[in-house]
Amino acid sequence: MTDEPTQRFTRLVLFQAQQDHAQELIIAPVVREGSPVRYKVEDTWYDMSPPPARILPGVVAELGRLAAFAKRPFPKEGLIDLPFSGVRLRWIVRMTSADGDCMLTPIEQ
Repeated sequence: MTDEPTQRFTRLVLFQAQQDHAQELIIAPVVREGSPVRYKVEDTWYDMSPPPARILPGVVAELGRLAAFAKRPFPKEGLIDLPFSGVRLRWIVRMTSADGDCMLTPIEQ
């Protein structure tokens, strides 16, 4: 189970990327350089401020919980559709590896 700061951070990331009209959102817990949370708007990638190290593994778990991932081999796919701050957060989530790499694409409103 994820804790409340992790849940808030996860929803905030989804909200901010959606508000900025992101075409894609990447969350990669294991990165060599750059931020583990990035999103693309009009072919330009933007780094989000990384969460505290203790929160990042929980973000992937929270995405899996929100997307209702089944216990099966990779890739795992799911849908997030939840209210947050007066809008609906709607994303397709695809986890591509055991490292927790997640690729998210918005669902058009």
